[in-house]
Amino acid sequence: MEQIPLPERSYREINENRRRLLRLAYSSYPEYVYCPREQYGWDDPEGRANIFDLYYLHDRGCVEVMNGGADSRRRPDFFILTPHGADLVEIPGNLDKILPLED
Repeated sequence: MEQIPLPERSYREINENRRRLLRLAYSSYPEYVYCPREQYGWDDPEGRANIFDLYYLHDRGCVEVMNGGADSRRRPDFFILTPHGADLVEIPGNLDKILPLED
């Protein structure tokens, strides 16, 4: 498999995408968010960035990611908000502290 690199992104762009994913999980709760391969795939830079950011949020405890083991790389199938992720969105100032938009 060819390794697709992460796209060059500014700190602001990275945190904007992470905020977008977190808000998507928040607006969908208590349902899972489906991860279509077109948006969460290893074969294009934007999909790779979404995978990277989603697993970052997972490792921070903001979302829980469910993935299948069908191929050799981790690819998310679904994700859902955690209580910590809800606190980031709901408590004023938390999102700016953890995912600031200043470069």
